[in-house]
Amino acid sequence: MVDNTKKIQNDTQMTRFWQSAKPYLLAVIISFSVSGILIGILGYNVPRAFQALLLKSFSSQRGFIQTLQKFIPLTLATYAFAIPFRIKFFNIGGWGQMLFGGSMVAIVGIALASFNLPAIIMIPILLLVAMAAGAFLSLIAGALKTYYNINPIISTIMLNFVAYYFVNFVATTNPWKASLGHPMTLKIPESGRLPELLPGLHMGILIVLLIIFIIHFMTNKMVLGYEINATGINQHAAKVYGINMERTLMLTFLMGGAMAGLGGGIEVMGVHHRLIEGFALTSGAQYGIFGILTALICKGNPLGVPVSALFISALLVGADAMQRTAQVPVEIVFVTQALVVLLIVVFRSTGNK
Repeated sequence: MVDNTKKIQNDTQMTRFWQSAKPYLLAVIISFSVSGILIGILGYNVPRAFQALLLKSFSSQRGFIQTLQKFIPLTLATYAFAIPFRIKFFNIGGWGQMLFGGSMVAIVGIALASFNLPAIIMIPILLLVAMAAGAFLSLIAGALKTYYNINPIISTIMLNFVAYYFVNFVATTNPWKASLGHPMTLKIPESGRLPELLPGLHMGILIVLLIIFIIHFMTNKMVLGYEINATGINQHAAKVYGINMERTLMLTFLMGGAMAGLGGGIEVMGVHHRLIEGFALTSGAQYGIFGILTALICKGNPLGVPVSALFISALLVGADAMQRTAQVPVEIVFVTQALVVLLIVVFRSTGNK
């Protein structure tokens, strides 16, 4: 009897797992099939293209490190969208919050250069500055929604432009600008740069792993996580049971913006060591846009964020390799990613009926 009960439980768990995994598997299979057809129609070598796309990220140390380099800012940009998404609000301003976080890191880092602070003090200061900058920009959108009922989609998009032009201002204005052609600032001091763990891989990966743990703990073990989850399930019921909707909205935007700002700061501190116009781009597109796509793939699940981010990062590295080795346009991968998201949404909707 006990064995039969265990078998039934195991079968039930396998059924639930398959039901959860089926939309993702079908979406990936169909999307890659469509991409393969497109690549073939355009006259490119399909096996060679897919070999570069799927294997480059993990077939060599260099490819794996490049994947992790993209994984760091992409994970943080994904959290910027995923956390407010938990309460059914949309933060489209992850890109702008990254830009603002990176800009403030450059300004403060250059300003503190003359104080010769040790790295153990300088690095935490700049990381906190990055988070505060991103949080400040997102809180503007949160406040506009809370006090004036302005749709955060509109406000966060418009704030992206503010952050973009702020980067241009900082990168082309004394005392920050460098005497070079492309808009960029002077370098931040050595003590403000993230040390490398491996050639090409900086300490930002450890920071992101810590962030993943903190957000998981907050979501599942803290009152704030319960309030966010309850508000996302039913805002009216959450309000009836005493959850402060305005406070929850502001906190989710604050946390989302802080994650995006941290992503921008890490890019400046760990990769470029200065503010450069266009620094928050990968494969020609914004990290903010990829963050939204990645969050939609995992439905904003905090534990699903790093898994989805690693998948998208691997595709981005593979896309660059595919373009170099098989001359296939990188836009094919963007089409694949868009199809994956669209099909997952469709399969989820049909599966819930």
